[in-house]
Amino acid sequence: MYGNLKRGEDTEQMGVIDWANWNLQRFPELKMLYHVPNGGKRNPAEAARFKAMGVKAGVPDLCLPVPMNGYAGLYIEMKYSNNKPTAAQKEWIKNLKEYGYKVTVCYGGTEATAELEAYLQGSRTILTDPMNENCKPQKRIEIYCSSEDTENIRSALCMAAAKGSCVFGSDFVPKCCIDSPKAETHEDCCACVLQNVAFAEYD
Repeated sequence: MYGNLKRGEDTEQMGVIDWANWNLQRFPELKMLYHVPNGGKRNPAEAARFKAMGVKAGVPDLCLPVPMNGYAGLYIEMKYSNNKPTAAQKEWIKNLKEYGYKVTVCYGGTEATAELEAYLQGSRTILTDPMNENCKPQKRIEIYCSSEDTENIRSALCMAAAKGSCVFGSDFVPKCCIDSPKAETHEDCCACVLQNVAFAEYD
């Protein structure tokens, strides 16, 4: 498919890009997918020039700068066969995760496309609304708890809302409050809680 190129990380990644191009109508966000050109062998002069331009060793191969599922974006480090992440790559992966990105190591194009597909089938995370000067960051809260505690926590949050205390605090505003800035009743605040709080039950 790619001429006389030997099958490896490069050809697997080319397959991922082909898949992305074919699925743009299904996932328009794939238009943002790009390759970070850090790999490959270069002569000393070219390597020095790239370093001066800001190229850094270890940056993952593919980046999808689309906030989804609570992540700021997705990075994919492509591997093939028995290749393992280098020390520099492990450091980048660790740091990117700390800054809120989802980072995954994929062995082959099939794993990478499956990762992209699963990521894009999630829910969009809205960090800010650039069209609204007064907009504050938005967030959906997920509470990890026992299934036995779900109703008690939900009731406690609604009771707090009924007292006029926004359980989300002042650091961000849920989307429904932006769409309708003035809640008419405490029932509106309770509905806001139920809409913007999700529960992840561990039993």
